[in-house]
Amino acid sequence: MTKIFEHLWIKIIALVFGLLLWFHVATEKNYTYQLYLPVSEIILNKGLTLSSSPPDSLMVTVSATGKQLMRKKWRSRGLKIIASQFIKGQYDLNLNTSNVSISSATTDVTLEEILSPSNIKISVDKIAEVMVLVESDILAEPDDGYAVGSISLITPSKVRLKGPESIVKKIPVIFTVNKVLKGLRSNIELTLPLAKPFGHAIELTPDSVSLLIEIVPVKTRVFNQIPIMLYNRPKDLIVELIPEFVQVELTGPPTEIDLLNRNKLTASVDYNKRSSSQKSFLTVDCPVKFKIKNATPDSVLFLTR
Repeated sequence: MTKIFEHLWIKIIALVFGLLLWFHVATEKNYTYQLYLPVSEIILNKGLTLSSSPPDSLMVTVSATGKQLMRKKWRSRGLKIIASQFIKGQYDLNLNTSNVSISSATTDVTLEEILSPSNIKISVDKIAEVMVLVESDILAEPDDGYAVGSISLITPSKVRLKGPESIVKKIPVIFTVNKVLKGLRSNIELTLPLAKPFGHAIELTPDSVSLLIEIVPVKTRVFNQIPIMLYNRPKDLIVELIPEFVQVELTGPPTEIDLLNRNKLTASVDYNKRSSSQKSFLTVDCPVKFKIKNATPDSVLFLTR
């Protein structure tokens, strides 16, 4: 029985050794292989950049030993495209092994051919840096009895925008990412990232700003004798509005509501939206920081002759 086990182990060891030997020989052979590799770098002259995105990857043919083909490190580093011969402008670039290479240079992997795409369009532009204003894109909805006193940028009021000249020179302002806040009852300070403008190779420094939202108790103010405007007045009729004026009760930040000019309020009715009883509901508009608490009356009667 012992001899049987000895013979069995000898056979197993011989089989394993044979497999290892086969694997070693197989992985030392050179193979040609087609695969997609990411484009990791576009080499341009100093002071230049691309104003449009290059392809994410290229289909290429490489030759390498089996061992190298199994390794992932050189694949993840991708390809670099040499375009240092170009100045500002738009070009058709034919891709081949003279202007495309593997970023992780190794003698064990050879780039044989660029299969697809074999030609790309590139837009080369100068790198520009400008300072642009920052504005908030926040919808702050205070709780009942409160109002937004102000939304102010704490720091910074301007940011540095760097990228293709043809893009950054057309951007006058940068906004924060959209944020909706509801039920506010007290001041709130927060840091918001900036919404990165659409375009290739654009950098923002810094990429976020700090904001202070001031929440204050609302103050109520009554505006009397606000005239009612009539839209779609018929040309062949004389239309009388009853009443001709409305009383508006407005709430908002105390300081600002005290300074609000009555001319900023508008009351209107639409003749085309009248009911069978010849009435129409009033529409009252005011600046965004204020809310209509009450309008008296809330509808108007049309008398025609």
